[in-house]
Amino acid sequence: MATIQQYKFKGNGSAGLIETVYAIIKSRSGRVTSKDLDSLVGNKQDVRFAITRLTVQGRIKRIRGFGKVGIEYFYKDIASGQAKPKLSVEEAMPDSSWY
Repeated sequence: MATIQQYKFKGNGSAGLIETVYAIIKSRSGRVTSKDLDSLVGNKQDVRFAITRLTVQGRIKRIRGFGKVGIEYFYKDIASGQAKPKLSVEEAMPDSSWY
């Protein structure tokens, strides 16, 4: 059984494929499924490889949600810094008194 590290050197085109899949996920973050990616990219095995690499690198994450045919898994970009900033207590309640 091969490990993830062995797949890192799959070929010269794998880096371009991974970046292509990442660009699609980034542009449609939270609304793209692996089936959508299969139809856009074309090769199911290469799409699964790219999704695995991007997940291991921490650039995307898989989210379960309701889709067209029931529960589906969507992919969301987490590497581009789309996280909401946390509010401190002072920012949440400015100059208000408790009594």
